[in-house]
Amino acid sequence: MVPRYAKSYIDRLYEEKDIFELDYLISFVAGKRELPEQFSLFLRLWDWCCSTRYGTWQYYEHIAADDFEATARALERFGLRELADRYRWGMSTWNEPERGGEFDDWIESHWSELETMAFRLIADSRDCLY
Repeated sequence: MVPRYAKSYIDRLYEEKDIFELDYLISFVAGKRELPEQFSLFLRLWDWCCSTRYGTWQYYEHIAADDFEATARALERFGLRELADRYRWGMSTWNEPERGGEFDDWIESHWSELETMAFRLIADSRDCLY
């Protein structure tokens, strides 16, 4: 049996735009059933954003080339071309010590914009989580 969350709980997370709880919820649901592509992109984008805790170099060092390209292409498909370019730029500079910190700083300084972009990916699809 697939676990289900109360509609009111999901609605509350959406109304509050609680990205961290939505990340947890979507990760759990995606492990139990298939969700539309924008949810997996949301998870990948949020994983990338949160990688600054330890340094994005660790994110780029461990991501498979196919997964990296799939994420960049998905960002473009969903209308986030500039972000896809920035994502690719990170891959080209992550192992340069002075540039890696610069990239982490960029994410931190654009945190609210990145949160907004991530939320917009799933904003019109909450019914997929019911």
